[in-house]
Amino acid sequence: MRELIVSNHALGDRQALDRIWTEHGYWFFRDVLDQDALAALRREYVSQLKALELVDSEDGEPLWNGRPIVDFPATFDALHQRRVWQSFVKDPRINAFFEEALGDEIYWIPIDYYRLVAPTPGGDDKAYLGLHQDGMSNPGIDFVTCWIPLNDIDEKVGGLVIAEGQHERGYMDVVDGKVGFTAGPVIPEDSWSRAHYRPGDVLIFIKSMPHYGLGNSSDRFRLSLDIRAVRRSSNLPVVGTVKASSADQVTITTDESGDVTLYIDDETNLRGPAPGSPNPLPIVRAQVPEQLPPGTAVMATREGERALVLRPHL
Repeated sequence: MRELIVSNHALGDRQALDRIWTEHGYWFFRDVLDQDALAALRREYVSQLKALELVDSEDGEPLWNGRPIVDFPATFDALHQRRVWQSFVKDPRINAFFEEALGDEIYWIPIDYYRLVAPTPGGDDKAYLGLHQDGMSNPGIDFVTCWIPLNDIDEKVGGLVIAEGQHERGYMDVVDGKVGFTAGPVIPEDSWSRAHYRPGDVLIFIKSMPHYGLGNSSDRFRLSLDIRAVRRSSNLPVVGTVKASSADQVTITTDESGDVTLYIDDETNLRGPAPGSPNPLPIVRAQVPEQLPPGTAVMATREGERALVLRPHL
């Protein structure tokens, strides 16, 4: 598998960073995030594993102690409730790096994934997270994905794999439940790229980048954070709580813009809560009042006064 190209040499040179982004669709930086901030974030993760009695120590690598892994959570609500990633990006040392990389003030959108991937020795290397692009179901917002490893992630521990150079082909299609490009060639095998990831590294990539998550065939848990950033100078989403909702429109109370009313039509990408899963489930317009009632925390993207996406967030 191809090695990711390291972009550290371009930090501080906007034109060089932009050239790398245009050509490759990603930046991979080595050892750029503050280790103390990462250690605090990692402790939050490992405390969840300790509570499940799956690790014996909260220090060092999150080694599996061999106890049966039964009903392992798909998402860890305690991390959401404690607003762990929000505290992490508020750290001035972390915020400063991302502002330097993106060349703007940062707005973090509430699409987040706390990845705690259990070891499955002998498992399929593509079993954990299937092929997709983060922008496929999130039109109307020009975000980038920031994937942050929190422990040492070699090939056995797995981690993220991206399709170098395939980001310029647009969005893939879903046919009979399978995702891929139906026009043109299949994704070349020699485009798949990864690295031996370490704490301090970060992979930032464009929303049209095809990628998937390797399985974890090691003796330890894989810990990573997946968050999405938007430049403040770009089109920002509407984030707040539902004030009123119907099958035709939603009014969202926001901190930045007060009440915002958006119209819903059959083209709006609608999703409702999915307890126990990090991924909201598709819903239809008639379900909006029940699934997204007043008080629900939501994010919407828009085209004028029409909602392109309406989804809950934790």
